[in-house]
Amino acid sequence: MLEWLSDFIQTVLAGTLWPLHELLNDGGSRYFWLYCLTGIMMAYIVTDQGKRLHSGEKWLFSPDVWWGPSAKADYFVLVFGSVLRLTILSWAFLNWKAIAAAVVSALEWLGVTGTVTGSAAVSLGALMTLTLFLADDFMRWWLHYKMHTIPELWEFHKVHHSAEELNFATAERIHPFEVVLTSLLIGLTFGVVNGLFIGLFGDTLTPITVFGANVFLVVFNIFGGVLRHSPTWISFGPKIERWVISPAMHQIHHSSDPRHYDRNMGGSLSVWDRWFGTIHIPNGREIESFGIGEETKDFRSLGVLYFRPFVKSAELLGARLARFKEQRKSRRPAEA
Repeated sequence: MLEWLSDFIQTVLAGTLWPLHELLNDGGSRYFWLYCLTGIMMAYIVTDQGKRLHSGEKWLFSPDVWWGPSAKADYFVLVFGSVLRLTILSWAFLNWKAIAAAVVSALEWLGVTGTVTGSAAVSLGALMTLTLFLADDFMRWWLHYKMHTIPELWEFHKVHHSAEELNFATAERIHPFEVVLTSLLIGLTFGVVNGLFIGLFGDTLTPITVFGANVFLVVFNIFGGVLRHSPTWISFGPKIERWVISPAMHQIHHSSDPRHYDRNMGGSLSVWDRWFGTIHIPNGREIESFGIGEETKDFRSLGVLYFRPFVKSAELLGARLARFKEQRKSRRPAEA
């Protein structure tokens, strides 16, 4: 018992420090030090050496952005989320290698095998890298879309949208239930894509990575990735924003204005939003505030952030089931 308790305490401490590890060492983290550095440099240049662009516009380092109540909630969710992922939620993170191995075995059973070497392996490795990036970006968009359009899931995603100020840590202001859904979906996607490439072309293929992350993801994050969750308005212009999510486009996504709701749900690419009709390319600065309207104030309590989504989602699901039962009852006489 004492040994278990000691291990648990060490894991909790490791989880508490994990955000620092991601900041310093994890190129896959949205607040990796390099992305923070390049984002600050972009903000510094665009905002005329730290001055506000317009009267009343907040600067990147305005006190409310980093030390206000909304920011403090961001930090708590960031650290507590890391602890949960290493303890209670550790089961929810799929081993993509096991999934890849299952895909390879299935292909071998079908008689499909292959091995490539030399320049072909290099080219296919680049294709594998691009495919992983595109598959990951699309599946994140798809889940994000579902989190907005399915009422029971939206109750959990409201936690992210309840932020009244945006800073780099807001990217991780995510309810644990959404973390679980995302990890399961992305783990499955990563395993399937890797398994297909390994099964078709051999296990010598390796994706191109920088700082341990997909090179395409690194490039997108270097050019203002962290500024998507910030008050710094940077638009790439309509021609580029047809393809790429700019900081301004994601800030539109967080806008409290109802006309911006359910828009710009892409992570790196905006093509999914364009293809499925959810894109909103801004015409100048259109944002007055962030949040989800009147409901925003209800999410200023940590208890509400973590527990209200379960209650509200259960109520919605119960009502949905009740309507389904009523519909079945109403159809029975006609069927008879």
